[in-house]
Amino acid sequence: MTRQGGRLAAVFLALAVLAGALAACSPRPSAETLEKPAKDVFAAVQAATLAVDLRIKDSTTAAAGSTAADDMLGEVESATDEVEGFTAPTEKEKSLRDDMLATFATISRALLHARDALTAPGNAEQQEQGQSGSGVDGLPEVLGELRSATDQLKALMTKAGIQ
Repeated sequence: MTRQGGRLAAVFLALAVLAGALAACSPRPSAETLEKPAKDVFAAVQAATLAVDLRIKDSTTAAAGSTAADDMLGEVESATDEVEGFTAPTEKEKSLRDDMLATFATISRALLHARDALTAPGNAEQQEQGQSGSGVDGLPEVLGELRSATDQLKALMTKAGIQ
């Protein structure tokens, strides 16, 4: 190898090491880095809300609504994992990340309730088994929970400057 080729190889090696080091750094939880996970979760909770609303109106099946809620729960889990990977060196950034994670947890619980209510047996079957407050009868309450979680996320997005 020539002297110039050796230098060129050393420069490429240094650049590769630098690129690897930069890639290993986790992003800081700014409005820009939180925008994608927040919007993903917002879309997920909107889709689940629509599925519950359609089920209340008997415009979809329980299985379709349950599948939608379960799929949206997966979206929220992915966004949560992404936000958990952010470093927060300042108190403001830590607070923003923690608020986002708390809101995502609230939405996850609402999605779990939606999925459970959508897969619960029908009202006649519940009464035979001595159960109440789930299934189709519990969907209006679940819808309210999803809407409340959506409002919480919208407020946090506004506070963070996410449009």
